[in-house]
Amino acid sequence: MTLQRKIDIIYLSTSWILLACHVLSLPHYLHMQGIYYILQLCLYRKYVVHHLLVAAYFLFAIGNEPPLYLAVIAAVFQGTIAILLLAKEYRSSSLFSLGMGAWFSFRIIAHLAFILMWKNEFTSLELAGNLYIWSYSVYSFFHILSSVLRFEDGRFLLLSFLARKQKCKILCVTDLEVAKQVLLHSSNKGAFIEEKIAPPAWAPVLSLESVNGDTWKLLRAHFGTLQKHLPSAEALGLVTKETISKQDPTIEIDAKEITRITLASFVKWLFDREWDPSWDFVCEASWEWRKEIAIKGKADPVLKQKTVSWMVDLIQQSKYASLFGEKWAEPEYYSIFLQPFILSPMINFSDIAVSAAQHPKMSIEALIHTHHPFPILERYIEKEQVISKASGEVVVIEANTQVFIPLDTIGKQEPYKDTLWTPFSIGPRKCMGTAYALAFLEVLLPYCKDNERFMPQKNHRYSGRNNDTLTVRESLYQLFIFGKLLL
Repeated sequence: MTLQRKIDIIYLSTSWILLACHVLSLPHYLHMQGIYYILQLCLYRKYVVHHLLVAAYFLFAIGNEPPLYLAVIAAVFQGTIAILLLAKEYRSSSLFSLGMGAWFSFRIIAHLAFILMWKNEFTSLELAGNLYIWSYSVYSFFHILSSVLRFEDGRFLLLSFLARKQKCKILCVTDLEVAKQVLLHSSNKGAFIEEKIAPPAWAPVLSLESVNGDTWKLLRAHFGTLQKHLPSAEALGLVTKETISKQDPTIEIDAKEITRITLASFVKWLFDREWDPSWDFVCEASWEWRKEIAIKGKADPVLKQKTVSWMVDLIQQSKYASLFGEKWAEPEYYSIFLQPFILSPMINFSDIAVSAAQHPKMSIEALIHTHHPFPILERYIEKEQVISKASGEVVVIEANTQVFIPLDTIGKQEPYKDTLWTPFSIGPRKCMGTAYALAFLEVLLPYCKDNERFMPQKNHRYSGRNNDTLTVRESLYQLFIFGKLLL
């Protein structure tokens, strides 16, 4: 048993002991609970504060409640562990996450039952305070649950339920060598999270990154035809320098400004059109698309359609008009411009900018490896795949298995090397815009990081990597979507 697992078990056990002690001292506890909950609202590291204040309360109550010596020991122990874990950026295991979830669920239910049983002993103000605390606890529970289901153990639990529903096996691969072979030999993304969430979120656009099967093959063919007529990646770098040179040095480079610079640069590069302030709605539309793709709300369909019409008009007035003629008005054609060269850059580069501000010394590839805008890759293995590793170990992936490659987990576990494929993937579905992305970022990020007015966190919304705050509405929307998937 690993040290991490031992700490988890001890911490979880003391949580149940502490809960039992709370039950033994309910009349006192419910009167005092409001004090430390109010303090928690004012402090970020609220769980440390929670344990320390519970310990302090029990020390005061110890004369009247001798059995509460145990509670003092448990609370002090938990507070100490919490401080150590925060200091070392500790990451909990599945047992810890699931156990604490069960404990918190039980505590919420028990607290409401206790309030109702002892309500006659409270003044109206105390009763209202306890009901408020209970409501806040419910909100916190749903908020935490929503976050947990997007990352690490909670995500895998959700996927396990989906696999049971779809009658297939799942496998989470964090071994870089095995993941590389899976990506090299499979282009099928399967029918899990991405297929069920991304295509509806991208609509009416068809995303090269998300579509599957024949639709993907068709889009890839159209993209290949278009790519032969595009300016070079080097030209994009020069255009980006020109766009930046026109920047007002007094303006803050927040998330909205990064989005505008991105749009201005790509439109100039593709269509040789100077920035028009009337295009601001396209920047706003990118946030709408981002919101739905990140599962944080429903996008505005009117703004989406307005952006599609804008894109089709630009194409039809450009040198590319004769390439596909009237077909440019169809999703299979306008999407090869709108998704890879307009929407995805605006969505991804502002996220990357937030990570760049937090880690200014990282190279672009290392930054994307460690803080990838796409947290997870999916592949469906229809026939058994046998992978021979360099070490001689043989890994067998059974037929009818959905493989998940969590790039966020890999980024935390594996340091970046120049030979790694992780920044832009590998295989038939690797990023087709790698050269363009690098050409743009190699100009934008050095300029931004050297600018004292670079603050990409400001006005940043709907991040797929939680680079911003998750609101109550967003949490409930995510739980609603996840519930629909499971049902």
